[in-house]
Amino acid sequence: METEKVLVPESLQETLWRLEEVRQGFRSKSDTHVQEALQWVLSRQGLKGSYSNLFTPTNLDLTQGVRLITGERIGTGGGARHILGEEALRTVIVWGLKSSPAVTEALRGFDQILERGGKSGSYCCHRCTMAFLRTLVVVKPEEWSGILEKGFNRIKGARTSDSRWHGFPFFYTLLTLSEIDAPSARAELRYASKVAEKLLERYRGDDRTSRFRRLGLEATLNVV
Repeated sequence: METEKVLVPESLQETLWRLEEVRQGFRSKSDTHVQEALQWVLSRQGLKGSYSNLFTPTNLDLTQGVRLITGERIGTGGGARHILGEEALRTVIVWGLKSSPAVTEALRGFDQILERGGKSGSYCCHRCTMAFLRTLVVVKPEEWSGILEKGFNRIKGARTSDSRWHGFPFFYTLLTLSEIDAPSARAELRYASKVAEKLLERYRGDDRTSRFRRLGLEATLNVV
């Protein structure tokens, strides 16, 4: 099990993914290291270059691009700032910091995103939509369940003939669905079960990508 420090001040994405590894039991827990990382994430709220007043990626994140926790790559522009900003908001909330002043300010920014994405349950592109839905279920704004169902309808409408979804990053989508306790999420996981069974053997390693892809794949195969 990994024992490195959680905070990587050169990279917001690396710090977020290490925090999630701790939360999932993939990295040894040190309360001091976790709190150090969380406070650093909070300190990046609303800095220059933030997306909708969320949490700002570092220069390294923006020049090298972003790799999602499930391994898919995204670019270096607004999508990277949006996705990391939302993932950071999600992270500090699941770690119990929703009442902090930085999160209060970030939630005002999320309200602007919600105003745009709430009507359709989607946001910008397929990858940004998944980040939006992942954040939505932990923020839980008014009428969030109805917005979520609209998002599920978008995902269902993108089904392909090979048990995937057109445009949506497959493993990031699986991981997101696996964390949502809703009949529509379970329905999409069941839909993906045929291809998930074939893919599971590919991801038996202990690297980050394999671990988080395996989480989504195993959830898909265990759904009832």
